[in-house]
Amino acid sequence: MNYIIKKGLRFMMVKEATEEKLNSPEKVYRFMLGEAKIDRECVWVLHMNTKLKLIEKELVSMGTLDAAPVHPREVFKKAILNSSSSIIVVHNHPSGDPTPTEEDKKIAKVLKQSGEILDIPLKDFIEISSEGYTSFAKEMIGEW
Repeated sequence: MNYIIKKGLRFMMVKEATEEKLNSPEKVYRFMLGEAKIDRECVWVLHMNTKLKLIEKELVSMGTLDAAPVHPREVFKKAILNSSSSIIVVHNHPSGDPTPTEEDKKIAKVLKQSGEILDIPLKDFIEISSEGYTSFAKEMIGEW
C-alpha cells in the first residue's frame, strides 16, 4: 500500500487493476488452471474493481490434501484495503472432482452473507480441479 503525503494529509493509493477481465466462471477457471493442479487444498480471493478487472489475486489459505480452513476475516481483510468492488473466491480440489462438499457450501454461504454486510459482494465461489469447475453463482442457484 502506498501513501502520498501532501501538506500533512495522507491519501491512500489504490492498486491499479490489470487488463484481465474475469466476468465469467469460464474465464476464472482458465485464469486459475495452474492452481487447479496443486497437491493440497488452497483458497484464493480475486479482488475485483467495478469493471470486473482483477486488482489482486490473494492466497488466503493453504491446507492439506482434503481441507483448507478459511474465515471471513482473512477473506475480506484485503478486499477492504484494496477498495475491491467485489470478490470471487476460488477453491481447488486435488482429488480432481470439482463437486462442492457440504463444508464448501457452508463456507460459501457465510462468505456471501459477510460480503452483503460489508457491501463487498461475493460474485462467485468457484471450485476448481484438473477435471473442471463448479460455479456456485451458475450452478448452485437454489443453495447459493
